[in-house]
Amino acid sequence: MNNSLLTNKQNQVIDKVVEHYQVSPSDYSISPLGNGLINDTYLITSNNKRFVLQRINSHVFQNPKQVTQNADLINQHLIAKKALDEYPLATIGQLTNKENSTLLQLDSDYWRAIAFIPNSCSIDVVETCEQAEKAATAFAQFSAALSDFPTQNLAEIIPDFHHLAHRLQQLAYATNNDSQQRGSSCQTIIDDCLTQQHFINEVSELVTTLPMKVTHNDTKINNLLFNTETHQAIAVIDLDTCMPGYLMHDFGDMVRTCCSSLPEDGIEIAQMSIRLDIFEALAKGYITTLNSTISKAEIDSLVVGALLIPFMMAVRFLTDYLDGDKYFHVQHSEHNLVRAKNQFQLFKLLKQQRQQLSDIVHRI
Repeated sequence: MNNSLLTNKQNQVIDKVVEHYQVSPSDYSISPLGNGLINDTYLITSNNKRFVLQRINSHVFQNPKQVTQNADLINQHLIAKKALDEYPLATIGQLTNKENSTLLQLDSDYWRAIAFIPNSCSIDVVETCEQAEKAATAFAQFSAALSDFPTQNLAEIIPDFHHLAHRLQQLAYATNNDSQQRGSSCQTIIDDCLTQQHFINEVSELVTTLPMKVTHNDTKINNLLFNTETHQAIAVIDLDTCMPGYLMHDFGDMVRTCCSSLPEDGIEIAQMSIRLDIFEALAKGYITTLNSTISKAEIDSLVVGALLIPFMMAVRFLTDYLDGDKYFHVQHSEHNLVRAKNQFQLFKLLKQQRQQLSDIVHRI
């Protein structure tokens, strides 16, 4: 059963894919799911099953097998924790296909299927402090359950994913290469990014003092599932970028995606403000839930993470703009440049209010 929102070619490809999961091409419906910037995600519904089908972006994830292997290892650990009553959320397992694998390769595309949780929904935008605290609590429960996971067992899915100096090197290379002749249109923000040496040095020194943990690395609220009736968080999803990292990365991404008054591609950046009440709710949920699994040094690092991730995303969006939009999905030719300017403005505002953020974190 084809979906009119997809092209005939897309429908034909997915017909072949679902057969590997014991679904007849003539007996299913498909609908796009979520609004992620990287992978293509669909909900498959047939007479006897429902599951999430995802095409892994192999330009971004150059070793898709590592993505599914990491997710399997994390789920196994969380299942064991749940059996000990040490993890209150649901686990999201990957389904095996007819080849008894959680990864399917067809031609040059890689696919995987993920269990669907009924009576669940996602939230795209944090509207209340209660939602923010629930989100931070859920991601903290995820991190706490994985606090004793041996990080060396996980593959580094994207090398140097949160290595700031490396991201700036990529930006400098893209600027010098200027393959799309876009550099002249954004020289001011390029210079702004490349002249943050004091902050770059601070981050470089800080990470040498922090313990390595399993981090989610994409802690947007829409990577949680909520119960449609109780509105409680019930699962952490999208484990693609789970790998060794620092807790400040996960907290920083929550701040980045929850605390701005504008979406990340909002263009009225002069009107942007920081939602300090949301920041406080995030900090409260995160720190109190992690409790004994977070050190003083890690707590101290959270505000740096709040500045770091918007800055790093500004650098990454700008680099992708200069490279020709190869990494992030875009809706128009200037989309990544708009995002970069937005995120750099968020970084500047957070930097200006750094003392207030620190005061909030340290009174929890």
